[in-house]
Amino acid sequence: MPGPILRNAVVKCFGTPNQTEGSVNEPREREEYGMEFNEKWTYRGPRRDPAGAVERTIYWHRYDYVGSVIRKTKGGEWEKDDTLPQVLGRAA
Repeated sequence: MPGPILRNAVVKCFGTPNQTEGSVNEPREREEYGMEFNEKWTYRGPRRDPAGAVERTIYWHRYDYVGSVIRKTKGGEWEKDDTLPQVLGRAA
């Protein structure tokens, strides 16, 4: 079973996000797609995306990975991607 996803592993895989919202110390919590978070990172055209996504959003609660949603086509529907823990666990 893979370990926790570390922020540095995400940056190593995808680079720095195109857009961030919130921060690790953000006191407000929000919810999207059933995931509670205080920080989210959005990638447009993420490099080497294992799901072949054209856009990916990663949700964090403090330093902990919460989950990810992807778009497979520009303007397409967002869908949860549960494969990132296994992919980054192998890459670590």
